[in-house]
Amino acid sequence: MSGRRLRAVVCGTTFGQFYLAALAGLGDEFELAGVLAKGSARSVECARRFGVPLFTDPDQLPDDIDVACVVVRSGVMGGTGTELALRLLRRGIHVVQEQPVHHEDLVVCLREARRHGVRYRLGDLYVRLPAVRRFVAAARTLLAKQSAVYVDAVCSMQVAFPLVHLLGDALAGTVRPWRITAASGAADAPFALLNGVIGGVPLTVRVQNQVDPADPDNHIHLLHRVTIGTDSGSLTLSDTHGPVLWSPRLHIPDAVKNRFDFAAVESAHLGEPSTVLLGPAQPPSYRHILGELWPQAIGRDLVALRAGILGEPGAERPDQYHLTLCRMWQDVTSELGYPALRQGEEHQVFPVTELMAAVTGIEDEPAVQRPATSSEVSDGVVACAAAAAESHGAAVTARHSRTFVARLDEAVLSSMLLTLQRHGLLDDPGRGHTAEEILTTAGVAPQHHRLIARWLDVLVERRLISQEGCLFRGTQPVRTAAVERSWDLAAEAWTGRLGSAEFIDYLRLNAERLPELMRGEQQAALLLFPEGRTATADAVYRDTVTARYLNAAVGAAVRRLTPGASEGRTLRVLEVGAGTGATTEAVVRALGDQPCGQAPGIDYLFTDVSNFFVVPARERFAEYPWMRFGVLDIDRDLAKQGFRPGSLDVVIAAGVLNAARDTDATVCRLVDLLAPGGRLLITEPTREHLEITASQAFMMTPPEDARQQSGTTFLNQDQWLGVLSKAGLEDVRILPGEDHPLAPLGQRLFVARGPVC
Repeated sequence: MSGRRLRAVVCGTTFGQFYLAALAGLGDEFELAGVLAKGSARSVECARRFGVPLFTDPDQLPDDIDVACVVVRSGVMGGTGTELALRLLRRGIHVVQEQPVHHEDLVVCLREARRHGVRYRLGDLYVRLPAVRRFVAAARTLLAKQSAVYVDAVCSMQVAFPLVHLLGDALAGTVRPWRITAASGAADAPFALLNGVIGGVPLTVRVQNQVDPADPDNHIHLLHRVTIGTDSGSLTLSDTHGPVLWSPRLHIPDAVKNRFDFAAVESAHLGEPSTVLLGPAQPPSYRHILGELWPQAIGRDLVALRAGILGEPGAERPDQYHLTLCRMWQDVTSELGYPALRQGEEHQVFPVTELMAAVTGIEDEPAVQRPATSSEVSDGVVACAAAAAESHGAAVTARHSRTFVARLDEAVLSSMLLTLQRHGLLDDPGRGHTAEEILTTAGVAPQHHRLIARWLDVLVERRLISQEGCLFRGTQPVRTAAVERSWDLAAEAWTGRLGSAEFIDYLRLNAERLPELMRGEQQAALLLFPEGRTATADAVYRDTVTARYLNAAVGAAVRRLTPGASEGRTLRVLEVGAGTGATTEAVVRALGDQPCGQAPGIDYLFTDVSNFFVVPARERFAEYPWMRFGVLDIDRDLAKQGFRPGSLDVVIAAGVLNAARDTDATVCRLVDLLAPGGRLLITEPTREHLEITASQAFMMTPPEDARQQSGTTFLNQDQWLGVLSKAGLEDVRILPGEDHPLAPLGQRLFVARGPVC
């Protein structure tokens, strides 16, 4: 971070709540200093929830406010937002005002901002959304090489300004000349039709010009849908939140028309898909959109404003461009006229499962009647898994992941060192201690000697302590307040973005109990399952962004491998170490929640090392007759536990193999259970998770594999590939990829195929 944190207030608490959420996620750049509103129950609750004061008059604002987010309807929309923005600008406060704003009001605000030496800009989250940014990037690349021949767009009247902004960005700001004219149509039709030109390109716009006056923010048919056509094909933003599609223009060459020759050189382009997804196939849920993507998009606007305020290189100055967009938006709304009033609109939900059931069997019907190769099957399985999982990570950037990992590592390492220093160890650079002395003085239980020795290695690696021969030396005392602050920062980077607060609370509690854990006075299992309850474990294994991503991927992979009803066979699946059933749940969801005898072509065996998890799972999944339950110990001979070699099509091991005594031997045993070409689905950490070495590692079995020699807790990705190869597995695929935003979090799904014969 360069420059200081800017103190910001949010004016308005309806849409303003999204700005509050955005600022809460920008703790390195901004400090939320208050809420300015009329004092309604909602605004009081907003201020309480974010822990900031509520102001009811701009004159009450402190003198050190840097930025105001004016999220109140502007004058052109019948509100007081523009008047408020001007008052704040005159106080020397930088302002971002939510669109739309009348062109003349924008001119006045820009003039006032210059007069008082501050920044003013329009806020528009829509053009900052990931799918819109992908569409704009693709459009600019396309239009740099060929001209657009048409633009076709659809929106609701509430988001007409963002549509104009979106089109302007896609056309690289080339909106002149434009012309907008209303076309005649049925008076009661949901969409009004406009024709015209934008940047010299023919333009058609359809706008849902209807509103329920009692609920004006709801009951819209869609936000935005835009297609830019060229001689090569069409680029489509199918919805504001994706997906983005490229559809090559159909051209049937003479070789096909005259000789039905698809192998000719001139027919090569026909081998391309008729539509290609540019980016994730699965758009995010509305929960993710409203809770994560919108605040993040607003955050990008705020960061851009901050860059301008601090004079950073390349800071945006979109004044003239926004003036042009405001003029064009006013032309659109002028041609539309007043919206038709639709009283008493009701929200209705249609279950998507019914639509999915209606198309089942159609989408999977093979185009060519030949068996798919093993590689093609793997391609399909991994593609489905990736598509299903993508929405669960759509709200996360690589920056979020890296920031959290760095902050969590700092919190864990400082907690480890503080724990040892409380025993008079490693707090004096002039005094060295042997490992044996450290273990004895700290009273470490014998079963935890290897783990605490690993702590020492990590502390040396991270240069928090030093090692000279067999002596370990500290650097300086760790302050309790500094440790607490490091946990606060880790929680700030995690909560709401990567998972629930319960996950960090669990890790923090373990850190506080480290003295008791390492002495064997506290059972780690009781912290994970307090009083036998699973809520904490759910936060660890079910609710984190990586858990959601990986579990959804496993569920989609199993669904892809499950045969259709007409195939007359059953997919035999074993899940080992199923635990709380987080992965099992994802499989059930992927199969369409088919209970009560509606077998989906699968025989699923849920197992764990004891009845602690098996008994509640039997009750929880009782309505699924295709699911069976049993006890299985992965460290013991599987044949002696009643499992036959070659009897399974899929084995799932979600986050359990790191607890195996000998990973190589366990994987080999599981591979022996696979029928020819069967699949092994493994989810595992692939980096050293320091937080686990300070929590769950206290209840893990001491390893007897490569981890014993390296002293590590987990195998890395290359080591896993070696384990899988040694076991005879082939065609290994890995999700998420190294360039994925979730990759820094260090969790992977391995999809591996057993020998075909």
